[in-house]
Amino acid sequence: MFFLVSGAAAAGKSTVARRIPNLLPNVECHDSDDKPAPDEYLRCRTLEEWIVLALNAQREGRDFLLAAQSPLGELLACPSAPELDGISACLLDCSDTTRIARIRARGIDPRWPPTQHTLNWAAWHRVHAWDPQWEPHVINGNGPHTHRYDRWLNWAQGDERWRVEVLDTTEAGIERTLEMIAEWVAFERARDSLLSAKTRWWE
Repeated sequence: MFFLVSGAAAAGKSTVARRIPNLLPNVECHDSDDKPAPDEYLRCRTLEEWIVLALNAQREGRDFLLAAQSPLGELLACPSAPELDGISACLLDCSDTTRIARIRARGIDPRWPPTQHTLNWAAWHRVHAWDPQWEPHVINGNGPHTHRYDRWLNWAQGDERWRVEVLDTTEAGIERTLEMIAEWVAFERARDSLLSAKTRWWE
């Protein structure tokens, strides 16, 4: 199973990737920031590289968790996504004021200062998690030509294949956030994935 923990800046993704392995046996955990991608094109290209690593883990009987800015739509478009035995996605989210306060508290990286764009990206993530039809142009031209956004572009809001669990970390401390992720992983492991090679979801 490929577990995607997506979200905009300061939702808690990197903390999850760093701390969650202790709670998730047999899950290989990574932070996409370990392979910096300064623009959307490279983010998508690098996402495919993460899937290749996940397929290696899959062959060895391990699940794979990636914390990333990439939403579900970018993951499903990757060339190797259909080879995954299962895909499950969640969105780590928080309020706008909490997000800006967290960014300021950890120290502002001059390369990526918080702006209205930061909040717009978070807002888009929020609705994309609910409806694949929401402003898909935001991402459907980001990747290389080998990335197939048409696999999901005709899916409507409410399509059972489009399941993105939203976890609000606004009031949650680190330990509670980790618990929420561990509970979500356990729940997803216990049910059949609708995004697996056997369901042929991309057709």
